[in-house]
Amino acid sequence: MTYNRKEDFINDGRRISYLRSVYTRIYSGQSVLVEGAYGYGKTRFLDMIKPKKLMTVRLESLDNKHEILASILHELDYDAIPSHWRTSTHLKKICCLSGFFIIIDEANDLDRRVWPYFKRIIDSAIPIVFAGLPKVRTYLASEHPDILSRLKVLILYPIIVEDFIEKYKTAIMPEAIEQIYVATKGDMRKFEQVCTDCIEEAKELKCNLVDINLALKILQPNIQSDFI
Repeated sequence: MTYNRKEDFINDGRRISYLRSVYTRIYSGQSVLVEGAYGYGKTRFLDMIKPKKLMTVRLESLDNKHEILASILHELDYDAIPSHWRTSTHLKKICCLSGFFIIIDEANDLDRRVWPYFKRIIDSAIPIVFAGLPKVRTYLASEHPDILSRLKVLILYPIIVEDFIEKYKTAIMPEAIEQIYVATKGDMRKFEQVCTDCIEEAKELKCNLVDINLALKILQPNIQSDFI
């Protein structure tokens, strides 16, 4: 399985390895749990999963079990009415289908009553890629260890500072990158937002590079009280 390094994503070895692992699992009819704290790039990682031989079905984690099962069938171009009385019928139909896999972001928002249905789907060799906070694994270990045993857990960690230095080397000085990283305490979403704000401010000031003084100027009013 090839990986396009020109995609709009950090060229991180761990994530490249994880992506290959996901492809191996879903092509084998097996499921995955992608775990990471807020801002660690779970959603962006999910966006990279684009198998050529399987159709992607994305689900809304806030839906109840009736809506989720109906949504799977809708994505596969089947008519399905979300209904408590049709839940069993929808589940049986889903488990008889093939050629697709399911992605569920923010799995920590799932209704607890839906997990037994996912177990049936997983056991039908329909791959599901869950992504969520560490508490998803904690919950499954406590309430559904049988489901957790069916999942390969991939833990996303913050992308190292050196990767961002390489990404932003034409716009932000290395010491400024390091200061932003330390100030945001590993929150990748906040980190990238501050980097973007710094670059925009540098353009306004007609500066070629963001130095540490400009970085501190942007950091202080925006995140000092939360992160420093």
